[in-house]
Amino acid sequence: MSADSRAPLSHVASAAELDALIAAPRPLLLTFTGPKCIICRQLAPMLNVVVQEHGDALASAKVDAEALTDLSERYEIRSLPTTMIIRDGKVADRITGFATAGKLREWIAQHAFS
Repeated sequence: MSADSRAPLSHVASAAELDALIAAPRPLLLTFTGPKCIICRQLAPMLNVVVQEHGDALASAKVDAEALTDLSERYEIRSLPTTMIIRDGKVADRITGFATAGKLREWIAQHAFS
């Protein structure tokens, strides 16, 4: 990921791509967003900062919940944005709505994986 904290998280283009990220050994910070979601746009810079702070210890991606409805259904997405930590192939935790970088740091620290 670029050093620019405003750079977007990488987009997941398919279920197969997401499955490959989940199968990787690193925990995954996954966010479900939507193109019209204002809160999603506000959250993105916070996520980018926190992901960059974790470097290679944490993978990250985002899914357009409207474009990939099969993934939205698989993960029972009811509200945007929904952010989750996936570890060992399973959802370890999820949060919905906006969160500051500080709250995201605390939330991720609860799932210490460094």
